[in-house]
Amino acid sequence: MVWSYYYPGNWIVFPKIQLGILSTLIAIFVLNALPFILIGQKTALLMEKFRPLKAYNLNILGALLGIIAFSALSIIGGKLGTPLVWFIGAGVIGLWFLRENKQHLLSGIICVLAMGLILYAASGNEIWSPYYSILVKSSSVNYNSLDLYVNRFFYQRALDLKSNIGYRGAYGLPYSLKTPKRVLILGAGTGNDVAMAGMHGVSEIHAVEIDPVIAKIGKELHPNNPYQNPNVTLFIDDARSFLKRNDNQYDMIILGTLDSHALLSAMSVVRLENFVYTLESLREIKGHLNKDGVVVLMFSAPEQWLGDKLIKSVLTVFDDPKPIVYAGNSSHLFNLMIIAGPGLTDIFKNHPLGTIPFRQISENSFDAQNLPTDNWSYLYLLKHTIPGYYLEAIILLIVISFSAVFAISKNKPALVSLSSLNFFSLGAAFLLLETKSITTLSLLFGSTWIVNVFVLGSILIMILLANALISCINIRRIEFIYLFLGLSLVLNYFLPIASFLSEDFWARSLAAAFLAALPSFFASIIFSYHLKSVNDLSTMFGMNLAGAVFGGFLEYSSMLTGLNFLYILAGIIYLVSFLAFRKIKRSQPLAF
Repeated sequence: MVWSYYYPGNWIVFPKIQLGILSTLIAIFVLNALPFILIGQKTALLMEKFRPLKAYNLNILGALLGIIAFSALSIIGGKLGTPLVWFIGAGVIGLWFLRENKQHLLSGIICVLAMGLILYAASGNEIWSPYYSILVKSSSVNYNSLDLYVNRFFYQRALDLKSNIGYRGAYGLPYSLKTPKRVLILGAGTGNDVAMAGMHGVSEIHAVEIDPVIAKIGKELHPNNPYQNPNVTLFIDDARSFLKRNDNQYDMIILGTLDSHALLSAMSVVRLENFVYTLESLREIKGHLNKDGVVVLMFSAPEQWLGDKLIKSVLTVFDDPKPIVYAGNSSHLFNLMIIAGPGLTDIFKNHPLGTIPFRQISENSFDAQNLPTDNWSYLYLLKHTIPGYYLEAIILLIVISFSAVFAISKNKPALVSLSSLNFFSLGAAFLLLETKSITTLSLLFGSTWIVNVFVLGSILIMILLANALISCINIRRIEFIYLFLGLSLVLNYFLPIASFLSEDFWARSLAAAFLAALPSFFASIIFSYHLKSVNDLSTMFGMNLAGAVFGGFLEYSSMLTGLNFLYILAGIIYLVSFLAFRKIKRSQPLAF
């Protein structure tokens, strides 16, 4: 597969540097970490002026305020939702710390202005959504069409289907087999599938698109104006969330080309569409089909095994009648089309297989245990494994991170103490809990930025509540809180979200949200308890953050074991914290 990269700079030219994936990862990591070294040192100095819990509360309140500010800017959008505003805003706030030294203040103002100038020069005509930077330019390949670049890689094309016979024929294949009245399009994008449905006279079209900016571009710039069709209703939502929120039945459900090959790797785990192609998701889609409905899955599969994986997944859920497959031309933005569902029975009656460009799927040798599920959602991995270059990058970044922490720390003996191990473990385990909470609630409410904001905000509020509890109540035996934490992890592991699917939407949402939040609440109490009596606040808090970085790397173990394993991993790390605490307690002299 060839990626198209587009650089939009206007009047400043940056040198082109070619790096491998590993070198790029290390360079990006180091460049992003460097500013936070200075921010972290200033934070540590400020925290030392307060009692530990008060300092922690102020730090969490600041983080909560940052989330609120991000949400507000994202909702307002436009120029206020761009990095230029974010960085300039953060820079201006940072000038407050330089106010007592005029020379430093002047230097700071110059740096903020220079940063703003560089960002403005580099941004070109970029449009920022809550998910990515987006560029729109006229297509040099297709007449009267537009190309969209996400994070400066080619992402999708707004096609003029009326004037392009080739594309119209490819996108129109499902309508040559069936004439639907009610169509659902998941991943509507700028509106190609919506335009095709409109051109075939579909009387009711529900279009679901997660990115509001991409949908807006489709409304304003798509050459066929698909969203101006009065038969179209647009929903800005995640596909799984939309399916859970309504009980509508459809004649045809189309999964648009949701594959985001614009990211770092074809195996990247950071994908909005990961949970759309799981077996559980396909079963939900099946439940929204009429008795004669069909689902149409279009995909651009760069590897044969990935296409086989999708075919096997569809066959596992839609086994009677067997689905049919069209292997198309990748120049049509997809090279695979799978049609499945009960409506195939009527299609076969009217269109025998020999008369249509499809073949019927038969059982193949692809290993079913490697199919994506809500627990192991890695569509872009061939099997349960952590790719070699991921492991190389993780090991190198861990070495760089902890070498830097050790080199910069003024209190090196404290870094290898039992207290340091305790706080390091608490940070690593809590990050794993946070990751699993986001995953769990994303399955219920969708992988939208709003959901992630609410999850992170809720976790911060939970920490504040735990701090308030520790301040008001004298907990004599923290061992019991460790026990409750362990029980809540066991409960989450053995009682998955599927247990609540028989309930109505709000009942299952509240129950699952409470269950997912329970371990984080007990974990917050444990952390606040230990922080309350710490002597070297800055060192211990720094080790906690270093542990969180390590926990972030451990998250990749789910590629091998599945997401639910993160509960087990978090439990093991909390056990390390408990043992370190017990050893510290036994080593302390008894008070008389």
